[in-house]
Amino acid sequence: MNSLPSMPHSLLTLSILAALTSPQVHASSVDILPSSQSYTGLMFTPNAQVIKTGDISLSFHQGVPYRQSINQLDNWFVATGLFPYLEVGGRIVTKTYDTNLYTEKDGGIRDLSASAKFQLPYVYDFTGFNVAIGAQDIGGAANNFDTKYIVADKTFDSLSLRLSGGYGSSVLANGIMNGPFAGAEWQPLSFIQLTAEYDAAEFNSNAKLFTPQGLLPWGSQLSLDYQVYTGHERSEQDVWGVNFSVPLMGYNDNTALNLTTSKNEQLAKKINQQLAQASTASLANLINALKDEGFVNLNVGYRNNKMVIALENRRYNHNQIDGVGVALGIIASKAGDGVFSDLAKLIKKSDSKANIQQNQEQNVELILLTNGLPMFAVNTETQCYREFIQSDIPCKQLSFNTISAKPNFDQTTWLYQTMNSGFGRSQVILSPALNHRTATEYGFFDYSLALAANLYTPLWQGAAVDLRYMVPIDNSDDFDQGGLWHQQAFENKLDRALIHQAFKLPQNIITQFSGGYMMGGYWGGVNETQWYSPQGDHMLGFEASKFISQDEYDNRGRKIADKQSVLANYTYSLPEYNWQLGLQAGEYFQGDVGARVTSNHWLGDTKLSINYLTSKAKGSSEYEDFVAVSIAIPLTPWRDMKPNYVQVRGIDQFVYSLQTRVGESHNNLNSGLGASSDLQHNIVRQYENRGRLSPAYFKANIQRLRNAYIKYVKVTVE
Repeated sequence: MNSLPSMPHSLLTLSILAALTSPQVHASSVDILPSSQSYTGLMFTPNAQVIKTGDISLSFHQGVPYRQSINQLDNWFVATGLFPYLEVGGRIVTKTYDTNLYTEKDGGIRDLSASAKFQLPYVYDFTGFNVAIGAQDIGGAANNFDTKYIVADKTFDSLSLRLSGGYGSSVLANGIMNGPFAGAEWQPLSFIQLTAEYDAAEFNSNAKLFTPQGLLPWGSQLSLDYQVYTGHERSEQDVWGVNFSVPLMGYNDNTALNLTTSKNEQLAKKINQQLAQASTASLANLINALKDEGFVNLNVGYRNNKMVIALENRRYNHNQIDGVGVALGIIASKAGDGVFSDLAKLIKKSDSKANIQQNQEQNVELILLTNGLPMFAVNTETQCYREFIQSDIPCKQLSFNTISAKPNFDQTTWLYQTMNSGFGRSQVILSPALNHRTATEYGFFDYSLALAANLYTPLWQGAAVDLRYMVPIDNSDDFDQGGLWHQQAFENKLDRALIHQAFKLPQNIITQFSGGYMMGGYWGGVNETQWYSPQGDHMLGFEASKFISQDEYDNRGRKIADKQSVLANYTYSLPEYNWQLGLQAGEYFQGDVGARVTSNHWLGDTKLSINYLTSKAKGSSEYEDFVAVSIAIPLTPWRDMKPNYVQVRGIDQFVYSLQTRVGESHNNLNSGLGASSDLQHNIVRQYENRGRLSPAYFKANIQRLRNAYIKYVKVTVE
């Protein structure tokens, strides 16, 4: 049906003319908003814009070109700006939500697909036009919405107008995007956008209402779009949708915060007051400030005419760089003449032969501990660092090191040792646990949801007890008793009881042995060993594990096989581009042999991963191939509860993944290929800050050190 059947097909021309002649146009940029398809754009057609890097966009639309009509289907879409110039997304199109498509004929379609759009760099600089190429419904066995396109656009800010045009090749209904297309987006006000397009077959128009930039918190934006007109006669559904976009967690934390603006006037005053304490504070003031903020295993001493402070952060669990930034800020705000004078007296008292020279430079080394192991060292000069906090100009006397952390710790003369001891201080880590099947023929979203309560208790250096209890909360019918995936449903029981022992070895090698009860029914052990290059851009590792089932047979009388893995892995990191490439190969848990390639994209503290797995099941001669996309986010406050003998907090990393089979005419679910031990408290997560505890990462994110202290002052100082 046509919403406005009397509207002429020259709507596109009329819209452009209205934009050019309207006396009420307010000059502004034209917002980048989603289309009803798998890309940013108008209604059915794309423009050459991409989602801002670090933003995530969540959309729901009704009305999808399918089977020669605008069909009454639901369209769920999530996308993100992965890199500058690149947006990627995933879409689910469905008619029903819990219908078994194998047994019920009226269930309609349920389709999971991926999309990508790439804006060509440098083209605008030479031509004044943006050009992008893209595709939707990439891969998979059935490509119901396959579309490929190239598009160019030009924005006229003085007219609040963007014009676009391009060429597409598609299998969409009614010839949509199969040929030349063009469009216009006009934004007469900061909260409304009108679009008109020729979609290669017919003319369409819609209106978009949205919140102006800066209205909602966290840089988020909410928008609504609705079809005004379509020339497609076979239309079961008016096209409409809602969209919510927001920067991913922590993405802007490395952007220099300007304290000189009127908005930050009071905050700048608080920070200057804190930093001014350096002129009068004593060593006792410094120690008490660090203890009061909850840093544990606190040590203070000296080496080579510098003050050395070692401590452990268990409070800032989004990213260890925040804990380091807060600790450095507190040290800079206290460590002045008084502190270094007190330190010199203590040194002389403890060692009458010590030759301590008083000079203008007041050098400090901060050593970051994890479970008592020295993992990372930061060297700076306190006056230089105070100026960095005040001005955002990085301190030249600021350096980072991992390879020297342990020898420097061992060679330091400690005057105060292990204050606020971390021994026995338990962390109760609460998080959701989710087993799911998304967009299968059995349902839109089948799930088993539980609360995971993890008791993690550090003991001596590098050692900890790790217990986790699962409490089922809810599940869909296919996870019920007798359901298709009942065997994967969470049970009310202890599913993990391990003891870990880690050692920091010379040359940036760390190894951890873990043994006990795991996966709700297996006993065994794991060893992980990792080597990191001095700057952290290369990591080479190895995992070996063996687990034996406590039961010989399952409830169907089938013999339960042991699980074991022998895997090698390599990671190349480019933190200046927020990117890591991971390679893994060997024998996986189910006895399958294969390899996995993973591209990790860090957007703040959110990790988006795309991985390709090829693996050959035990006893099979054929390799099976899969592509998976996952998002990993911390689910805990930025500043957790102060560590005490019991600290309740959230999890550092909650992962949601989607996987599809590739290279086959079918899309049968993965039956466990490519699995590994994947401990919650493995080396990468527990000791290496999710793979980011490196000099290269800290150098690329220096402003985040400053911002962490500013944020700390903002939330703690009255």
